[in-house]
Amino acid sequence: MPELRQMLLRCLCFLLLSLLLPVGMALADEATPQVLIDVQRLASEDMAGRASDTAGNAQARDYIIQRLKQIGVLPCGQDFVQEFTFQTRLGESKTGRNILACRAGSLEDHASAARMVISAHYDHLGVRDGKIYYGADDNASGVAAVLAIAGAMQNQPPRHDVMFILFDAEEVNLGGSRAYTTQAAADLARIGMVMNFDMIARGDKGELYASGTHQLPVLKTLLAPLDGNQGVKLMFGHDRVEQGTDDWTKQSDHYPFVAAGVPHIYFGVEDHADYHQPTDTADKIKPQFYLGAVDLLSKASYLLDQALLTMNFRNKQ
Repeated sequence: MPELRQMLLRCLCFLLLSLLLPVGMALADEATPQVLIDVQRLASEDMAGRASDTAGNAQARDYIIQRLKQIGVLPCGQDFVQEFTFQTRLGESKTGRNILACRAGSLEDHASAARMVISAHYDHLGVRDGKIYYGADDNASGVAAVLAIAGAMQNQPPRHDVMFILFDAEEVNLGGSRAYTTQAAADLARIGMVMNFDMIARGDKGELYASGTHQLPVLKTLLAPLDGNQGVKLMFGHDRVEQGTDDWTKQSDHYPFVAAGVPHIYFGVEDHADYHQPTDTADKIKPQFYLGAVDLLSKASYLLDQALLTMNFRNKQ
């Protein structure tokens, strides 16, 4: 009988915990990798699509900052938030908020060495016509990958200083990255490489693209050994002007850096049927591909960090 009572009590506690979870957030198994938990949370119903300057966006920002604190990464300034003003497509003025976190490299002279930026945007389209645009792939997946790499670098420090930037208002003419590169213009010369992630979880063909090697061919040589990592096929392309809309150079937050002459590499998957649709939900993500992609990106970050010891990517553009 005591065993039966204990079993019933455990079942009751499990039921109560399930009911207390925010709507849209599945109860994560103890073995669920943190990166998947982060995607599920950011793409949950209570964050309402994370549109800039909304309550859902603020919830996402608070969650990301909480995770950065858990990881142990410090703000780059007095706090994690960089505010800026942007105009909507209807001409309305709104406030955006980038999230900036920094960690020092292990080099003895790290403060004067090149710096890496690892970025993703955390905003999405919000609620339209009563429907939530969850933005699981676009771009909860990229944000969770940045957090995963930040965590890895706490355990295995990079040689160079790294800035982790989670941009706001990407969906409104790259508002956050344009604001950052304008406000931090004096610091851009120190950035040796920008890694930007935007939609990295829905490799329905098992493919993850690295865009930017046309401008910087040495990156293809450097990253090619990662092809096949945990079954993820690493593709190169989407970076030529003659490709028109298939040229991704101007289509995400790396572009303001490119315009300022900063070397970049952009990782993403090709558009899928759920792109910019309410159906871009966390349940569409195949964990095997996504976990392999995040691991590939983590390895890529260390390869680029090591390459910066001997290579000035700016001289090779």
